[in-house]
Amino acid sequence: MTALLHLQNQFQNFLLKNQVDIEKSIVSTANVSVNQRLGIYLDAYRYRLLDSLVSNFPILSTYLGPEKFHQLGGNYIDKFPSPYRSIRWYGDSFSAYLKQLNESFLAELAEFEWKMTLSFDAADDEVLTIEQMAAIPSDAWPELQFKPHASLQRMDFVWNAVKIWEAISNEQPPEKPTQNTELTRWALWRHDYLNRFYTLGEEEAWALDALIKGSTFSELCEGLCQWYEEEEVGMQAASLLKGWIQSGLLAEVI
Repeated sequence: MTALLHLQNQFQNFLLKNQVDIEKSIVSTANVSVNQRLGIYLDAYRYRLLDSLVSNFPILSTYLGPEKFHQLGGNYIDKFPSPYRSIRWYGDSFSAYLKQLNESFLAELAEFEWKMTLSFDAADDEVLTIEQMAAIPSDAWPELQFKPHASLQRMDFVWNAVKIWEAISNEQPPEKPTQNTELTRWALWRHDYLNRFYTLGEEEAWALDALIKGSTFSELCEGLCQWYEEEEVGMQAASLLKGWIQSGLLAEVI
């Protein structure tokens, strides 16, 4: 290991693991001690991570206020050192961390914000069209599988987190956090450079999840028999598929 690489590893271990071997390589002066010099870099590093959390969770930050958000963010930084070369991805475990604290509403709000960024930053993808589907022979439909659009995200929420997100985004006073009477299922994706989202019924959520996992059209029909009579399930499955295609949720047939 070269001297430079050894020094870099020591410095990284100081920032991420609070290991102090680097102190031996730092020069102290009468005006600035070793601890002060290292503290400057450590504070700057932590503030940069906090800034990235604020950037990735602006609505959550606004909802909590700077003091509470910085407290949670600082604790998160202590427990989850950044494993990434790019700061863009820092905060991917923030929702899970809030769940560990039993802050289930805040966890849902954080999950929604994080997945909004994932959808917006997702790679450009093809968008399946009705015309492409019309060209497929009817006898091939039972075995059709579909690739979801790269930006598609699915979420199930207990709280009114999305309503509160919308209110704060529109600079309106948010309602109080409340639990819904039943699970609210959401689809989120990017279309025409804008993020879009809507609620799903139980059967549509099941079908979309099955499609994402690779189920064939015939398997969708079979599963939808939980909600529809056998003679109408094919039309219902086709109707769901048409809606997803028109909305831009699907990329291609595979």
